[in-house]
Amino acid sequence: MFVWLTRLIDNPLLTFYQTVLFMILNVLDGHSTYLVLFPDHYSREKNPIARWFFRKIGIPDGIIIFKTVLLFGLILCICYYAAWDAFTINIILILANLLFILVVIHNYRVYRRMALTMDQDKIFHVYSYHK
Repeated sequence: MFVWLTRLIDNPLLTFYQTVLFMILNVLDGHSTYLVLFPDHYSREKNPIARWFFRKIGIPDGIIIFKTVLLFGLILCICYYAAWDAFTINIILILANLLFILVVIHNYRVYRRMALTMDQDKIFHVYSYHK
């Protein structure tokens, strides 16, 4: 019954597609992180290592450098392990991609709430100014 699923997950081509999706999600994570942290709201970053790095380097340079180094190292590991055990790396990538989908959705929701709050504040200030 699960033979077809095992064959699918053990396929190196799936590893390639999962890696591409992982890279796209990381780019979206970087973009959404930029929107939420700009210009200097570092306390909104939940990852303490990333928060420290962003404070030291700044935004957007910190995001670009952090993501580039992280992706480079992870993709090297993915390529190495996929050559030996595509099944395990595909399961890990499935879980990582699901996690990053949730992170990206969360970041864009936070940004949307922030944008709505800023718009309401602007409307309030304009209204109170004209009274």
